[in-house]
Amino acid sequence: MAITYYMLQIPPFLFFLMIISFGAIFGGLGTFLFRKYIRVRILRSHNEVTGFLFLAIASFYSLLLSFVVFVVWDQLNETRGNVSKEGSSAMGLYRDIKFYPDTVESKQLMIVYLDFVFNVIDEEFPNMEHLKPSRKTPESFNRVFFQMEHLNPKNQFQVQLVAEMFNHLNELAEYRGLRTSSMETEIPPPMWLPLLLGAIITIICAMLMDIEHSRMHILLNAFLGIFIGMFLFIIILLDHPFSGSQGIKPKSYRQIFTMEQWANDVPIKKQI
Repeated sequence: MAITYYMLQIPPFLFFLMIISFGAIFGGLGTFLFRKYIRVRILRSHNEVTGFLFLAIASFYSLLLSFVVFVVWDQLNETRGNVSKEGSSAMGLYRDIKFYPDTVESKQLMIVYLDFVFNVIDEEFPNMEHLKPSRKTPESFNRVFFQMEHLNPKNQFQVQLVAEMFNHLNELAEYRGLRTSSMETEIPPPMWLPLLLGAIITIICAMLMDIEHSRMHILLNAFLGIFIGMFLFIIILLDHPFSGSQGIKPKSYRQIFTMEQWANDVPIKKQI
């Protein structure tokens, strides 16, 4: 399990303060110690060359950070879109079953389907938040397929309704598969090496700049550390779409339970 997952268990505002504080301390304190204990006589005479190299390194590193931010942002938007489409398919299937002609088969299908919805809310999404697979939900989803295949439509209208229900069910299966697979689309651990090493190299290059006013030099490098920390905070926050307080929640599935409770005016299994 990635260390970034454990970071997301910290409240977002506190985690933000922690990561920018670390960046400020690394940049500011590192510059202070560098100026105090390391004397390089040629720094001032080579300031133009050092400044050019620092600009090039900082530009390439900012490009790398921007690329990673756009990648994780695109993955998050794609995941949210798939979850939204899954919720629409789940809601459509619920209405199809709800308004299917009142038969023993349709009532049994509704019981099985609500059991699946309950497992999605109660087990699958909490497990995804902890980067773990679900065990009960796939079994209950298979039972929905099995129960639907045993419907016995009596006329052409019911045949069309069953066909529409299968269409929604197949869409639900497709988007649910995309959602569960997106749990593993995190930044690979080797990719964090250039991100962190690039931050260290960029700040060290900023330390090599010979600025006459020491306090200004320390403050500027502290700001540089804060800026890099903000980018890393965004990347970590977006890397796990289902984890943390800002993670994606099963709103449509909960809405199905709410609608069913309103319709029957009785609690189902337990309050979600």
